[in-house]
Amino acid sequence: MDIDIAGKLFPNITTLIVQLLSTGVMLFVFKRYLWSPVQAYFEKRADFIENQIDEAKEMNEKAKTFVVESEKQARDSAREYRDIVERAKSDALKVRDDIIVEARKEAASKIEQAEKEIAAEKVQARADMKEEIVDIAMDVATKIMKKEMNTKENEKLVNEFVEEVIK
Repeated sequence: MDIDIAGKLFPNITTLIVQLLSTGVMLFVFKRYLWSPVQAYFEKRADFIENQIDEAKEMNEKAKTFVVESEKQARDSAREYRDIVERAKSDALKVRDDIIVEARKEAASKIEQAEKEIAAEKVQARADMKEEIVDIAMDVATKIMKKEMNTKENEKLVNEFVEEVIK
């Protein structure tokens, strides 16, 4: 058995050249027709992913901005609400005070009018009383003139006069 070890260890030159040439042709065809479209596809894909990331970052920034703005608007709205409530309270207190002042003025006016009416009635009552006293005095004087003058009679007439005035 004769085994050609050297032939088995070293490849056949023609086979090697054919294999190298076919590999070269395949690389040339791959490079010429497939490499550029694949590179373009990967580049488009990378651009798309990069754009998606940029858009996500931009949207995140907008969201943060909107959150900050909405928090600011919420604080402003709360402050405005408190201001409105405070103004309403102060307006209500002012209206209450105005009503109280008006009621006091009206009460004072009514009290003053009542006092005037009471004073007028007192004056009228005094005038009526004076007139009645004068009438009684005239009656008494007339009776005294008709009767004769004595102390007991005068005392009795005075007592009657006083009784009539007291009634």
